Amino acid sequence: MNGLSRIFIQKIRLPLRRNERSYLPLPKSKWKLLWGKISCTSSTPTERTDWWFWDNRPELSSPKNESLLPDQITQNQFPMLQVFPFSGTFLRYALRFTFLITIGLYATRAIAQGPFPPAAGQPGSTAIHKDAAAFKTWASGAQIVRGFVNISDTSVYVNGSNRASFGLFSNAIGQAQGSSTEIVSLGDGGAATLTFDRPIVNGPGFDFAVFENSFSDNFLELAFVEVSSDGQRFVRYPAVSLTQTQSQIGAFDPIEPTNLHNLAGKYRQGFGTPFDLSDLADSTGIDLNNIRFVRIVDAVGSINPAFATYDAQGNKVNDPFPTPFASGGFDLDAVGIINAGEQFRISHFDHFTLNAGGYWNGSDGSGGFTSGRALFPNNYNTAWASWSGWAYSNTRNTTTPGWTNQYSAIAGGGMSANAQDNDIYALAYVPTDFLSGTNNTIPVEVNFTNDSLFIVNGLYVTNSTMAALSMRDGDPYAKKFGGPAGNDPDFFKLKVFGVRQDNSITPIKEFYLADYRFADNRQDYIVTDWRWLDLSSLGPVKSLRFDLESSDVGMYGMNTPAYFCIDNLSLARPAQMVGLPVANNPVVAVYPNPFRENLNINAAYGATVSVFNLSGQLQMETRLGSEQASINTSQLKPGVYIVKVTNDGQPQTFKLIRQ
Repeated sequence: MNGLSRIFIQKIRLPLRRNERSYLPLPKSKWKLLWGKISCTSSTPTERTDWWFWDNRPELSSPKNESLLPDQITQNQFPMLQVFPFSGTFLRYALRFTFLITIGLYATRAIAQGPFPPAAGQPGSTAIHKDAAAFKTWASGAQIVRGFVNISDTSVYVNGSNRASFGLFSNAIGQAQGSSTEIVSLGDGGAATLTFDRPIVNGPGFDFAVFENSFSDNFLELAFVEVSSDGQRFVRYPAVSLTQTQSQIGAFDPIEPTNLHNLAGKYRQGFGTPFDLSDLADSTGIDLNNIRFVRIVDAVGSINPAFATYDAQGNKVNDPFPTPFASGGFDLDAVGIINAGEQFRISHFDHFTLNAGGYWNGSDGSGGFTSGRALFPNNYNTAWASWSGWAYSNTRNTTTPGWTNQYSAIAGGGMSANAQDNDIYALAYVPTDFLSGTNNTIPVEVNFTNDSLFIVNGLYVTNSTMAALSMRDGDPYAKKFGGPAGNDPDFFKLKVFGVRQDNSITPIKEFYLADYRFADNRQDYIVTDWRWLDLSSLGPVKSLRFDLESSDVGMYGMNTPAYFCIDNLSLARPAQMVGLPVANNPVVAVYPNPFRENLNINAAYGATVSVFNLSGQLQMETRLGSEQASINTSQLKPGVYIVKVTNDGQPQTFKLIRQ
């Protein structure tokens, strides 16, 4: 066992309750690193659960060979060691179980120091704490592709899957938590692609940092880091691993961080590994001042050439392997931006308010809703209590089929799915043109305020629960995809195109929400998570159109339920995407037009809004307290008005009608 001496293994029994933070006393000897595993041994557990515990006090450095017997473990004799759920699933019921605790106490031997910066907190370390003021923003979206729990033996299953399953994709969104559990585990070779509310730019020093959940300075699980401007071409940082490759680093063996460079996971939880875009200055196909994507790829730590991954110098990356747990592989906590460009305009829908399990479908007759710089039309039929176009929802039902569950996303919530209160996403129902007799679908639209031109970075998309379960199982109106034998080449796809300033139409961008056309049926899929759909290739547009197409068509048109869900629609001004200078004054939007009582203003915080009549007389004036504000204009009589929005001395004027 490289770099370790096993001192002893002792087994004891300990009662433990669900969700109970428990403590295991340890001897007051000078252990450097102690860890162990608790596995449920009850004859009737509801689910298998592994619990990991550790102690990592830097002052405990000199090993002492001391036996440990159960009757010696008393609170008076020993300090306390916290026990946390580190992998697997929490027990569902508050029942008392007996756990078999296998404790392995280890003492480190000296590991050769390398040429790179040392662990967090040591002189010369480049580690950045999660609360550092340097961070401007954090990832706002994530798409996860899970790797195997053991790539060298894919027959190994944990919690019903041979792929990592611990954590939610949304755990990678927002600020780093610095905990062991608020993460998403990637598994062997798994990957996470992160998006942001603004681009990363190549500024002074480090430009962004990646956080993992290691509980010590030496138990390190590593990952490669790649960046992209367009979501198509990714460039990998030139990583270096000087860890020896003569013997395999075991699942709990230590690694010396000074042997690692440009590998995420170099530092313990709460401290980010920083990356400098200048390291990629010689790369082609990316714009270092417009990095919109960061991809984290688990480094498979095996030294077996059949499974090994290699650094930029051709060295095998030797890190803990195998780790056949639900939490195996790199555990992503967060990605934070240090040097950021101008903020994108994001429609994330969480600013709406809904009760738990609620939805808005246009029954109030308002005709649609606005989020960010985008207007989402809705057509509600009061006679039939039906709707088409756009709605928004926070329902999380992924199991109930049929129209009674038409407002749920199969992903189990929106992009903020770990939020408990206001995790809201948008969904669309694409209507059928029955009146003309063609029975074709009628695309739904998204319009940008005041016909402003934007580059659409993209959006996250997934199936509705209703559509996903219909395709998987069939229903009274639609077939089961693949047919009885699974060989039918079925598909369900989303088609998106833009409308340019001159009203011409862009080419169509297609995204398959389900695809059963593969020769190998094992490749058939229905999208059940959030997937990024890049739309930047559409160019500057003033609106978007969304349509659906299915292989399952009958005499009344498409049989597959015509629903899909979106989140985090991201817009950029054209200047942001082509390297032109960006003005300090952001895009201003004033809507709707005509308006009744409330007038919506999107502009910079503190901007002055002045309303004049056609004679030039000032009717009202106010300052914006946020970038998205609603102004009450009940004091204005119906008529035509000039609205002037002034920021930093730069005015923009709009002519609007008060109804």
